[in-house]
Amino acid sequence: MSAAVQKMAAERRELLKYLLQDTQARGRDVLLPVGCSGYDEWLLDALSVDRVLKQLRSSSTKLDLINACVSTSAIGGSLAAAARRESLATPPRGSSSGLEAPDGVVDFRRLVSGSPQGTPSGGGGLGATSEAVEDEADSAVPQLRLRSLHVGMAEHQLKELAYAIFLSCCGGRASRGLLADLRASLELSEARAEELARILALVGRHGVTSLGTLEAHVKLLQIVRPTAFDSFRNFVRWRDTVTSVVWLVLSQAVRDTWLPTPRSSPAAAAAAAVEGGTGASEGASARSLLARLRGGLRRLDVRTADDYDDAEYGEAAEAVFRAADRLAQHCQTGWAFPWGLRARLAELLLRGVFDTLDEGQYTEHRQELINLLQGSVWPQLQISSDVHCAVFAWVHYRQFAVSQELLLLEVARQAIQSITGAAAAAGASPQDGATSPLLVTQEENDARFPAEVVGCISQSVCAQLSRYHETVADGRVMKGLVGVLDAAEAACGRRDQLPQLLEGCIAASLEAAFDAALEQLSANVTVEEDQVSLLAAATSELFKKEVQGYSPLLVAQQPAARLIAARTLHEVYGARMLPWLIGVNGLTKSALEAIRAAMALEELLLEECAASGGQPPPPWGTLERLSPLLYTWAQGQISMLGGWMDRILAGEDWSRVSKQRAGGSRSVVETIKIMTETLEALFDMRLPIPPGVVRCLTEGVDLAMQKYCDVVRNQVGFPDALIPPRPPLTRYKRELAVAAEEAATSGATPTGQLSKMKSKMSDALNNKWLPALGGTEEERRVMGLSYDSLVVRLNSVQHLLDSLGGLERMVVERWDDGRPKSAAAREGASAYDWIAGMFDGARRSAARTRDHLTRFIAVKLVYGELRDIIFEQLYRFHVQVSRLEVVLQEVDRNLGDICGRVHDALPPRLARAVCIALVGAVQSVLLDGGPFRLFTPQDVDMLEADMAQLRAMFFADGDGITLEEVDAICRPLSDVVDCMQLDTGLLIQNLKQANALTRGSKSPPPGTPAAMDPDVLLRILCHRADHAASKYLKKDYKIPKKIPTGMGEVAAKAGGLLRRSTASRGSK
Repeated sequence: MSAAVQKMAAERRELLKYLLQDTQARGRDVLLPVGCSGYDEWLLDALSVDRVLKQLRSSSTKLDLINACVSTSAIGGSLAAAARRESLATPPRGSSSGLEAPDGVVDFRRLVSGSPQGTPSGGGGLGATSEAVEDEADSAVPQLRLRSLHVGMAEHQLKELAYAIFLSCCGGRASRGLLADLRASLELSEARAEELARILALVGRHGVTSLGTLEAHVKLLQIVRPTAFDSFRNFVRWRDTVTSVVWLVLSQAVRDTWLPTPRSSPAAAAAAAVEGGTGASEGASARSLLARLRGGLRRLDVRTADDYDDAEYGEAAEAVFRAADRLAQHCQTGWAFPWGLRARLAELLLRGVFDTLDEGQYTEHRQELINLLQGSVWPQLQISSDVHCAVFAWVHYRQFAVSQELLLLEVARQAIQSITGAAAAAGASPQDGATSPLLVTQEENDARFPAEVVGCISQSVCAQLSRYHETVADGRVMKGLVGVLDAAEAACGRRDQLPQLLEGCIAASLEAAFDAALEQLSANVTVEEDQVSLLAAATSELFKKEVQGYSPLLVAQQPAARLIAARTLHEVYGARMLPWLIGVNGLTKSALEAIRAAMALEELLLEECAASGGQPPPPWGTLERLSPLLYTWAQGQISMLGGWMDRILAGEDWSRVSKQRAGGSRSVVETIKIMTETLEALFDMRLPIPPGVVRCLTEGVDLAMQKYCDVVRNQVGFPDALIPPRPPLTRYKRELAVAAEEAATSGATPTGQLSKMKSKMSDALNNKWLPALGGTEEERRVMGLSYDSLVVRLNSVQHLLDSLGGLERMVVERWDDGRPKSAAAREGASAYDWIAGMFDGARRSAARTRDHLTRFIAVKLVYGELRDIIFEQLYRFHVQVSRLEVVLQEVDRNLGDICGRVHDALPPRLARAVCIALVGAVQSVLLDGGPFRLFTPQDVDMLEADMAQLRAMFFADGDGITLEEVDAICRPLSDVVDCMQLDTGLLIQNLKQANALTRGSKSPPPGTPAAMDPDVLLRILCHRADHAASKYLKKDYKIPKKIPTGMGEVAAKAGGLLRRSTASRGSK
């Protein structure tokens, strides 16, 4: 390692150490692997920064460094194995600081402590673990990623274990040539193989005849000593492999299949009880047994010959056996290897049928190996016939990917067809990822595993077929791949989905080939028109190659192969050509040539679609190449519309252009005419106008009409200045009201009483709360607008609103007339989707302006023209003195005159607006009528009679607005009248409750009834001639009995000058 690399590694360690220490200082627990007392160099080197940061970004309160480790091995360099459970899977670590000892010996202690195990190169076979997957991610070797096959062992350990098991099962019957071939396939040296043979001979003398179970491997630790090896280093390598197998198998079995009581006979359970005491009789503790196993394995972990003691090693091996035996008794799987490990071993052994030098050929001992595996090894590993066929198919397909030997595809296809139970398993609910593989029974694995393997073969074939133009030049290979895919889908019971799979493969491969051609042209041709032209020629050649070379091979399984190819190329070329076509700003020679090439290609593709009897793709619309120019024209028209609207509105005086009842203004007549002529000018070009161009122009027209409505609305402004302010709250005082009534009756204050009233009442009688109309500039402006000018504006907006339907029908009819008949037949009803929402903006703006004008007229009438009769005279002093009938007569007269001059559609809307304004005004009189209005519960009958008259007038025997609408408008007023019939004590009680409920809020919540609205209750009490009410208001609210001089200041203290709109009254 160079000095620079060493420096970078040291700086990386320092940064990681600082990050971890800071994390601890911030209160997050940092979990170290068992045996680590601090941030050792090997630990910092093994940490993945990405994984550490991912955990830090999570909401967890712990940072588990075991899960953040990755391999530091120069051989592996890949993702870590899955982290073991902290409490069960982390036996103590030794003092070694490297993942691998010299000469590639994998340190067993790193494996059992949860650190990732590096894997040698050469992986990538069946069930390649996460350590091996990344090494081969960029290679052409297909990968099989199944959770059950992630066994957590290094590749060289699996190969050594596979060779040892094979040697133990049939080493005496295997020929020397076969053993030599198998050693080469498993990448074992001859010396290592001889050592394994000596070990097997040694353990055979002790009764161990097969290594197909975990029990045999535990016994190996008891029997085998370093003298059986050429060097102590080789012994350490072998022992690490065996202890890795023991620990991984048992820790996983304990984690996933632990049984509270042993599976053995009662005698064995009694013996376990004698050894373990009373605790064993209730079921041995998994934690304590694993601790014993860890202790024994730690004692076995001797790294040098100088530290080795045979007696100590023997005692440790015995302790390991006892702990392993007890654990096996408490595990559902017993001594059996996990299913994933057995399947991995089967795959490695079956790869021995191929020559290591010529990867596409079999060895001459192929049949001998298969016979021995099926006769001797598979029974020991419990490999069924279907599993054998699935693995056999996989290794052949994998070997084809390596060697491209065509015969291997046929063998893989036949092996897949030999599987009998995959279809049923494929239809079952998948358990992978939800249940431990160890809990799956042998029968379930025998059925499910073949289906999973066949499914992975199907996915891999689909991936290759998705780029067959690039990877498959030989038609025979194409046929072989399709045959394997057909067999795989049939074996899984999904053969009906094969056409859909092939459709996706055809489309994906053609897109990839098209992209490659486009990339090549882009590198060599700079002029865009030439690119489009040459790309059309290349696409035509690609299509011809497809229909002549590939489609005949696919048509048996996908009859629509040619149609799919035509549709796909039509789509991808159109996606490239149309952006250029839209950007053409002149019909140059090169542009015309490109357009002709594109049209010729489209004709070729559409003819194929028609000949195949399939649905043709939507055409490109090459004739619409003038769309950019049309858009430019439309934008120019829209720009001119803005200037025309400004000139029309600038010269408008809002006088009638006709003497008809619903006559509008000159400006609306000219506006409608200009809009119509602008739209007709587009269709007068007699072109099949693209919908986008039409929509662009209609949106411009829509905006122009919105502008017209907005100008009309903004010119008149708002009428709210006419709404009188709320007077300051006062308590009703009888002597003041009587004096005021007498003064109003006689026209002057009686002389004899003036001296008595000078100090108390003179100010109250002369201090009026209702300001005179016209006192502000805004009031004078609103009252200066005549009803005739307002009616002309209102009629104009209604005429504009009525014209929108005719404009929309004209646009649709003219556009439909200009479309080609073929396009109309091809596009169907969906071609009219662009029509939705046309002129909706103008409709909304016109409706908003119409409602604004009707409200303006209503407020001007009620709060302006009838201001005195309502706010000065209605119910003044007593209800019976001045009833609502007089007001209704004036409203009916004025409203009738206005309605006689408006459009036929407007009287109901005007009536509704006036009704809303009138109800709001009457409600103001009842609640905010000043200091001289008296209302008693006995007045409610008269008030309800007045309200009945109001409803009847606006209903007008069915000629006005509906009774339901009238009732809805009058409901707030009715609620107030209902509250007015309550006695004073109940009003005070309700007010106190309402104040308690709304304490801390400025207003009661929406939907609060008037009987619980503190604002309503307080104002009703202010108009009661009741001593209890006056006393309560004076004591709790400090409300005076007269309006002080300087009403503005008092009003400010009482809540400010409130101008309440009719809309807010209606909402209440």
